[in-house]
Amino acid sequence: MTIVKAQLEDLESIIAIEQQIFNTDAYPAFVVRQLFDISGDYFVVTKEDDKILGYALGGINTNEKKAWVLSLGVHPNARGKSLGKQLTSNLITILKFNHVNEIALTVYPNNHAAIKIYKELGFLGDLILDNYFLDHEKRIVMTLKVSSVQNRIKN
Repeated sequence: MTIVKAQLEDLESIIAIEQQIFNTDAYPAFVVRQLFDISGDYFVVTKEDDKILGYALGGINTNEKKAWVLSLGVHPNARGKSLGKQLTSNLITILKFNHVNEIALTVYPNNHAAIKIYKELGFLGDLILDNYFLDHEKRIVMTLKVSSVQNRIKN
């Protein structure tokens, strides 16, 4: 398995995973396409035999020096292989190269597997926010502080 930058031809598989995992909360296809167009190196996939097993998508607010993990998905048949953790770790490394001070993400409070991964990677936060996406669903915002020392070491 390899983790590489997402390519245009990967989008159909990514969208299929996104829809299978997130159902009605999935990003619409046109949003995934536009995120692909603006995300550059912050959109990675893991492949095995040219089949997409998972993806991670990030973004950076350069004014605030704050990065976000916008979406993470692993095909249900590929779970249990630490792919989500590997994808997130890879994305964190890429985001850190861009002199951010913090990386944030949101997660459903009942997604214990994801919360465990994020905590293992150093994310903190357990404040549950109501209606975060204006959908009457609760989310936890978790953050990872990136020290200036880490930024200098990576560059």
